[in-house]
Amino acid sequence: MVGTLPVKARIAGLLVMLTALAAAAIGVGSMIVSPGAAPTESTALLGRLTASVGDAGWLGMDHDMSTTASGYEMPPAMMPGMPATGDDRLSIAVTLVNTDSGTVTLHPVNEFTLHAGPSATKVAAYGGTFGELPRLGPGAAVTGTLFFDLPPSQLDSAGAWLDWSRDGGSARLSIPDAAMNMQH
Repeated sequence: MVGTLPVKARIAGLLVMLTALAAAAIGVGSMIVSPGAAPTESTALLGRLTASVGDAGWLGMDHDMSTTASGYEMPPAMMPGMPATGDDRLSIAVTLVNTDSGTVTLHPVNEFTLHAGPSATKVAAYGGTFGELPRLGPGAAVTGTLFFDLPPSQLDSAGAWLDWSRDGGSARLSIPDAAMNMQH
């Protein structure tokens, strides 16, 4: 038979082709779940603390500028604590639970940063409502709000998350889609 390959050669060719397809599938899969991919979980455990993300949304920093209101809009420089011009303030509720039988130290404002999207830089927390609570007792929980100042257009719904770092570990927590919609 002229032009036909022996059975062993055809099987070897088929195995090479299947190996190449498997390698391509693994490559595509690793692109889908890349280090820059947003997480799907809103809860994580680091050491002896569990963090859960709750509601998120943009704070209304506007004041009444209707035709019946007196006064004028003040620039941010005249209002300490307000976001810079072009930025708005995103609030994200976080609950921390001590899952251990001992006291745990914590500093939420320093432990969490906002990753606004796959190509965006990290945004440090402007502040929070956790106060100066440096520790959490056994089995105790605390819920507070973290604030981040950034232009709403920089928050990418396809790839935004909270980075949580403490005690040499780190985790990514998803944030609710509601935070992606800026409404004034």
